[in-house]
Amino acid sequence: MKISILTGKFGMGHYTAAMAIKQQIDASNLDADVEVVDWFSYVAPKTAEKYYKFFSLLVCKGNRLYNTRYRFLENRKIEQKPELSHYFGWHFKKFMEEKSPDLIISTLPFCSQIVSIYKEKTGSDLPLITCVTDITGHSEWISKNTDLYLVGSTSVKDKFIGKGVLPEKIRETGIPVRMEFMKKALSKEESNCPAARRILVMGGGLGLIRENSEFYNGLNSLPDAEVTIISGNNHKLYHQLFGQYKHIRVLGYVPNVYDYMQKADVIITKPGGITTFEAIYSEVPILALNPFLQQEIYNAQYIKEMNIGTVVSGNSQKCLDHIVKILDYGYLDNYRYSMRMVKNNLYQNSMIPILEAIINDRKHAKDMDSISKYSRIKEDGRIDEKISFNF
Repeated sequence: MKISILTGKFGMGHYTAAMAIKQQIDASNLDADVEVVDWFSYVAPKTAEKYYKFFSLLVCKGNRLYNTRYRFLENRKIEQKPELSHYFGWHFKKFMEEKSPDLIISTLPFCSQIVSIYKEKTGSDLPLITCVTDITGHSEWISKNTDLYLVGSTSVKDKFIGKGVLPEKIRETGIPVRMEFMKKALSKEESNCPAARRILVMGGGLGLIRENSEFYNGLNSLPDAEVTIISGNNHKLYHQLFGQYKHIRVLGYVPNVYDYMQKADVIITKPGGITTFEAIYSEVPILALNPFLQQEIYNAQYIKEMNIGTVVSGNSQKCLDHIVKILDYGYLDNYRYSMRMVKNNLYQNSMIPILEAIINDRKHAKDMDSISKYSRIKEDGRIDEKISFNF
């Protein structure tokens, strides 16, 4: 069974989810050969990086324009036609001829739309699974020929149903994370860490965290606290902070974020979908800092509704006051308890058994098709009686 996971590197969330799905399938007993395909690099390898850089610039500098477009399309008709659909559709036809996947999983709305159009035009029964990587019911994720949606929460499921998606086509599996985050969370005693409260500050793949000195002066002055800042790809912030504060350790991009999450008492971060669920599995309460992208705002609402952290917006002093407040262990223990409840539910709705059922159905359908072809050939007298098939 060949599985292609289509994705793109827009802030890394979609791509990270795709790699997490591949990792979970590879570690399972599923008989599947899995490939992650960065769709835009596949179609336009020479220009994809420029496109991704433009997106990063839009998010960092033009977020009002981004949010305006996001809200404009949010509740419009489903089966939205992507830009340059004929161009990308031609490339997908070429992709199918080259790769011949038995199953497509998409972690990017654009890819789901292209595959859906291909299925509509060709009559293909190629299974298409769309994995939604934020707590959002945005219409761009809904495509007519998607066979199954993997969503992060009941609220997303309800929004999809409200937009006409059949309930049996939706599974609430959470947002996929790498297996390293799914290790048993250690208690403070088990982790052999100092008594000081451990604060992790992250901004996601784009490094979107505060750059003003007042905020970091305040973090540095927190009593009985150890602060680690992971600046991601924000090189400017890294050089601005590195070595400047006695009680703050500054790191750039790190591949083993899960180690830092496992040891943290609280994470201060932009509320991306992937980061939110990485924190849930690590059982580290979230302080969502100034969400400004529309999908971040929805993720932040989920954090509050599930009581797995809190959300703070405003100036540096207001944020610092909020940090001091939630560092009270009563708050943190309460958030961790809620996270365990969410995590237990996610384990009960694992993605792997769902994929196993789809793969088995697909294999059965192919076997039946082979039997049907064999029977037709035999009836025509064009096949030797001794030929056998191993199913």
